[in-house]
Amino acid sequence: MEWGETPRRVSAMSGGARWRPLGPWMPWVAAALMCAVLLAAAFIIRRSALESSTLVVRGMSTVMMNAGLEAFREGTGVPSQQQLDAFLEAHREGGLRYVAIFEDGRVMASAGVGSVGEYQEGLVMRIEGGRGRVIHRLRKPKPVEAVAAVNGTPPAVDAGAAPADGRRNLRIGYEFEPVTASELKERSQGMLVVAVVSCVGILALAFAFSRSLAQREALALELERGRRLAALGTMSAVLAHELRNPLASLKGHSQLLAERVEGDEVLRPKADRIVNEAVRLEQLTNDLLAFVRSGELRRTGTDPNEVLRAAVEATGEARVEAHYLPGRERWELDAGRFQQALENVLRNAVQVSPEGRRVEVDAVREGSSLVFIVKDHGPGIPRGDEERIFEPFVTGRLRGVGLGLAITRRIVELHGGSISARTRAEGGAEFRLIVPARGG
Repeated sequence: MEWGETPRRVSAMSGGARWRPLGPWMPWVAAALMCAVLLAAAFIIRRSALESSTLVVRGMSTVMMNAGLEAFREGTGVPSQQQLDAFLEAHREGGLRYVAIFEDGRVMASAGVGSVGEYQEGLVMRIEGGRGRVIHRLRKPKPVEAVAAVNGTPPAVDAGAAPADGRRNLRIGYEFEPVTASELKERSQGMLVVAVVSCVGILALAFAFSRSLAQREALALELERGRRLAALGTMSAVLAHELRNPLASLKGHSQLLAERVEGDEVLRPKADRIVNEAVRLEQLTNDLLAFVRSGELRRTGTDPNEVLRAAVEATGEARVEAHYLPGRERWELDAGRFQQALENVLRNAVQVSPEGRRVEVDAVREGSSLVFIVKDHGPGIPRGDEERIFEPFVTGRLRGVGLGLAITRRIVELHGGSISARTRAEGGAEFRLIVPARGG
């Protein structure tokens, strides 16, 4: 049998150490590290930009406050509309959008467009629309204690009584757009978006690179397998041709000897043993020649049911339960060689199945492909050997050289198909021989 036990190498040829390129998972590791560094840097920059924008807004609040104190320090009454308009225009490029003079919660004069008019004494409103607000006393004889409202943080406003110098209890409020802070936020946001897009691109490149590496490795393994098979084929062909003629002579003479000693109870078993061993060696040479046989196929329109029926009859109908295609179909097959492929799998399945358990084989259509499914009741396939059992000279038996499944795979692949094996959950092995429609 070629599965059911730990496969052993019959041939002394190891094929040399296989060169395996860099694992396909390495690009993913490199891409993950690059993305982690890139995103970390982008988030750090984003956080720094947000902190800097807060400082910028606070700085703008201080600048506005000092500018207002400087512009309206003269006089004791409400600044004129012309003064407020001039102050607004002078600081418009800096982001100022609204300025208003309050007294006891009422707007006495204003310039620009804003919503600070809802200000009440001792209360600073929450920021809306991305604007900052500053509210402080208009004039004080002592150093000014300003109230800056940034991002809705309520300052400690000194509602206070009337100033000691007799001036009116006026307050001035500003509403401004933090242009520089907004630019910092937008740029940091843009950098974060660029970092995310770059990570997507890096991962896409890693995927493409890993696929390329996997394909390269598969190609290298296939080339190595082809090289080994070519070497084995050459050796097998030479060995088979050299053994064929002596074996034919040995077989013929041993059969003659067996006929002459037919009545001798001592010599007859020995002669029969010679004949049997000669037949076994002849089968081995035939297998070797089949393994190195030319890849040319003689495909004709063939009924798959007839091919399967012939393989079942050759294996033994008492041990095989076959389920055929429901109708008659014509499939482009080399009937003789594909029958040989099916026989190899069925014989192996019968050998590993216990006495009284029939091997099951089904012929089905899956899409545009013809599939033969063979199920046995043996111990299954050792984990990790699902592909190795199809290599030549790999066998789990003490007798045999492990060419049956290798020949089967070659025949199926010559038909443009594939063969796979697995261990079933309910026990035993399952082989699938898939043959696509010709030209498909």
